[in-house]
Amino acid sequence: MYDIEPTDSKELSNRGFKGISATVGGVALLVLKGIAGLLGGIVGVGIGVIAMGIGVSGLKSGTRADKTGGAVALGAGALLALTGIARWHIPIISGLASFSTGLVTLGAVGLIGYGLWNVFKFVRGLRNRA
Repeated sequence: MYDIEPTDSKELSNRGFKGISATVGGVALLVLKGIAGLLGGIVGVGIGVIAMGIGVSGLKSGTRADKTGGAVALGAGALLALTGIARWHIPIISGLASFSTGLVTLGAVGLIGYGLWNVFKFVRGLRNRA
């Protein structure tokens, strides 16, 4: 009937943290996608390069969680840079860059959905504990 909800406080707090951080990350990605087109796409390329640099530094780390975060940042940075390049209307790259804009939107909506689901499960777990 009902899902078995975690009653362990560590598991419950992890679910709450994942929910909030994924939701905020999704909203931030949508905002960055909107900013990426400013100044003819130069801002998007700059944001993308910064995110790729953060991603590369995360990939060099020793822990698995940092490597996963680094890979995500590297991918998001590449997509944001391509989103900025889409404003330049270069014939060969423009199609790929427009596709990357859709991928950024899809990723942001996915993050928001994942985050809201975890927040919902967190609240449900809190109610079951009471």
